[in-house]
Amino acid sequence: MSTLRTLPIRVPLRGRIGEPPPTRSVLKVIAIVLGVAALLWLVYVSRTVLAWLAVGAFLAVAINPLVGAIQKRLRMPRSVSILLVYLVVLAMLGGLALLFVPPLIEAGQGLSDTLPGYVEQVRDSSLVERLDREYDLSRRVEEELTSGLSGVAGPSTAVALAQRLISGLVAVISIAVITVLLSLYGPNLRAWTLDQARGTARERVDRVLGRIYRVIAGYVVGVLLVAVLGALAVYAFLTILGIPFAPVLSLWVGLMSLIPLVGATLGALPYIAVAFFQGWEYGVAAIAFVLIYQQLENHLVQPVVHRQTVHLNPLWIILAVLIGAQVLGVVGVLVAIPVAGIVQVLLAEWWTERRRRREERASGAESELIVVIE
Repeated sequence: MSTLRTLPIRVPLRGRIGEPPPTRSVLKVIAIVLGVAALLWLVYVSRTVLAWLAVGAFLAVAINPLVGAIQKRLRMPRSVSILLVYLVVLAMLGGLALLFVPPLIEAGQGLSDTLPGYVEQVRDSSLVERLDREYDLSRRVEEELTSGLSGVAGPSTAVALAQRLISGLVAVISIAVITVLLSLYGPNLRAWTLDQARGTARERVDRVLGRIYRVIAGYVVGVLLVAVLGALAVYAFLTILGIPFAPVLSLWVGLMSLIPLVGATLGALPYIAVAFFQGWEYGVAAIAFVLIYQQLENHLVQPVVHRQTVHLNPLWIILAVLIGAQVLGVVGVLVAIPVAGIVQVLLAEWWTERRRRREERASGAESELIVVIE
């Protein structure tokens, strides 16, 4: 007959109840708190650089397949492949600029010629005349325009504009350099990271890095897909209404769709202006199309596309975008979805590893219990 033996349980007592904690423990806790506070302060101070680093990492991942294909097919060094990709991108941007800038300039000249007629029509309307008699609307508008133009033309505005221009140029150059460095040394960094782990930990790190890469690449593909869908929708709308410059204007919409928050508005302004050239009813139809399609894109197209590419629930996508906008503004919107996907990958891996260890401990406890009960 088997007997159940009791095992002694030893609980180490660090100190007696009521006694103050050791000075060493207190100092250790204070040091940890100060270290965490210093780290958070450093992250806050360097948030702009971290945002540049994030954008550069996304761009490096985006061009990595093309760089790898050129490196493999043409048997070139990785640095030369990166240089060729940059040259191709610059050539495409230059060609696109030559393609759509002249028609847009022509449309702008047409707008400047037609705008006085529209202003006269609005001024001669009965509604504006009644508001002018009751509220002196013309004088108020003239005063506001005069004060606004004087403020814009002031020296402080010019200095602020120059500072923003210089800051934007520094940001673009910094992101370009970071992208090149990450593309060049990315494989070495991955190999070094894997060398720091051994056994199952190495496999787990390799799996996590692969999933993070797929999340970022999927996000880039999703952004490009949303931009293409937006350009096709605008092209179909302009073609149906018979508005000129439909290919150029739709291409502009696709490029501007890559910019978060303000991209849709910047893309819509040119073809709304061109639509008004054809008649006020065309302009109103274009405005209605913009409002309707933006709602569909923000609440249907983008969440569905990013759900398939980043594998995130649409609710979490919307929440991530809103939080990113509050924390980092435009850059936060740009990196919110891939960051949310990376967090999901890390949490899923942590939960899987935690469950595996729990099952191992449970299996080990069952084995010990079988040994004790004999």
